[in-house]
Amino acid sequence: MTPKVQQGTVVLRRWDDRDGLHETTTVFSTLDDLFALCLQTRDPLLVDRVIIQGMDADGLPQTVTLVFQSVTVAGEKR
Repeated sequence: MTPKVQQGTVVLRRWDDRDGLHETTTVFSTLDDLFALCLQTRDPLLVDRVIIQGMDADGLPQTVTLVFQSVTVAGEKR
């Protein structure tokens, strides 16, 4: 069996001085969907994690989690 992605989740986070850390999730099913979600993300939201769920070559469920760190670079524009 060929490994197969079933779905993925993007975890976005934002910091609020009053409420603290807040996370929201959005599900994606294709790499194009993931790419679009990342491009649409704007301050104050940051991509924190991408979680990919699927099946390995033996048909067993597997999860891959990609974790990102955010930094602020003063004086530079994107």
